[in-house]
Amino acid sequence: MDAVHGYVAAFAAGDAAAAAALFADDATLEDPVGSEKLVGHAAIAAFYGRAMAMGATLRLQGEVRLAGNCAAFAFTVFVNAPEQAMEIDVIDVFRFDADGKVAEMRAFWGPGNVRMVG
Repeated sequence: MDAVHGYVAAFAAGDAAAAAALFADDATLEDPVGSEKLVGHAAIAAFYGRAMAMGATLRLQGEVRLAGNCAAFAFTVFVNAPEQAMEIDVIDVFRFDADGKVAEMRAFWGPGNVRMVG
């Protein structure tokens, strides 16, 4: 639960390093599911740096679901990119390692979940 709230807080602060710090050194990130997996802390930190440079922030939609060593949570991403603002409805699944770090992140969303605004 703390990792999910820390993730949302990192986006609110625009702190890519804080988001990446939640991940294990050899973690994988697949955003969206079906895209090329990013592997390792450096690649994940760069991904979050790009997202936050576009002004991305998150708002949870409902409760975080915990099962075994996983957390699933629905949220909306608000992107304030200069060329086009948008909202994306996403469900992320975090799988944690024995140290409580995110070992795998998978983001479930597609074109039907994207709304252009403004």
